[in-house]
Amino acid sequence: MKRNKYITLMSVLSLLTLAVCSGCMEKAFPNDDLDYYWRLDRIEYRDGVNFQGAPCEYKDVDNIMFGFARHIVLIEAPGLSQSHGITTEFADSIKLDYSIYNNPALTGKLQECGLDSLVSTFKLEFPDRKSMVLSGKKTVLRFRKW
Repeated sequence: MKRNKYITLMSVLSLLTLAVCSGCMEKAFPNDDLDYYWRLDRIEYRDGVNFQGAPCEYKDVDNIMFGFARHIVLIEAPGLSQSHGITTEFADSIKLDYSIYNNPALTGKLQECGLDSLVSTFKLEFPDRKSMVLSGKKTVLRFRKW
C-alpha cells in the first residue's frame, strides 16, 4: 500500500514539474522574421541628398552586414569598431540605439550604414521571405537575407 502511494506521489510531482517547466519556456527570439544575418544592398535617400549634403538618390552597398538577435544588432562594416547596438521593437517599427557608446564620432560611421543618428527608428517591412526594408525619416534601407 505504501508503494502505491509513493508511486502516485512521484507521478503527480513529475507531472507538476513538467507542467511548470513547459509553461515557463519563452521563445529564444521573439521575432523570428527579423532575427538573422542581413546584407545591406541599397541605401535610398528620401530627399535626394545624402548625409554630407551632396545630391544622391541612392547608394548601392556591398560590404555592410546587419545581424539581429534578441535585443541586439551587430553591424559589420569597414572601419566600424563599436558595432553592437540595442534594438527595441514596436508593433511595426524598430529602434536601433547606439547611444550606449557616448561617442559622437560614431555618427559618421553609422551614416555610412544608413543610420541618421546614434538612435534611429525605422518602419519594418518584409516584402518576401528573403528581403527586408527599413524605412526611416531620411533613408530607406533594403536588405537581403544572407
